[in-house]
Amino acid sequence: MIILRVYKGIADHFPLRLTEWVMMLPTFGMAAAFQASPDMFAVSPSFGSLARWADEGTWGLIVLFCGVVRLAALTINGTFQGFRFSPHLRFGASLLGIFFWSQWTLGFLLSWASSGGAPSAIVAYGTFCAMELANLTRSGSDIGKDIRGA
Repeated sequence: MIILRVYKGIADHFPLRLTEWVMMLPTFGMAAAFQASPDMFAVSPSFGSLARWADEGTWGLIVLFCGVVRLAALTINGTFQGFRFSPHLRFGASLLGIFFWSQWTLGFLLSWASSGGAPSAIVAYGTFCAMELANLTRSGSDIGKDIRGA
């Protein structure tokens, strides 16, 4: 029964939370990429700044944590409709997403500016930041509606 409840809750809310679900793909995908390529930073100067901040294993754990938090927030949001802090969990997940993707984008920007890495990553990962900002705005709006009783 709980499996059906979780499925129904997620399916019912999926259209409203599409961008949040979509942002789980690159998050878990990046975590998988770190597992598949533990020497990722050695292949391009574009990773120079990121490599100075932390190694691949640490970045992999950070992005995996972001993905797990988002998955938990979306599962709780869809399954337990009476839980009033659901938008707060989604807001927190979006904050984590913005934190990760903005640092990731900044690392590519600094590497491009200092050692000639690829600027295309700045555009791609910057777009992820914009998506997370939209998610943050949407969940913040849901918190506001809850406070106002709307």
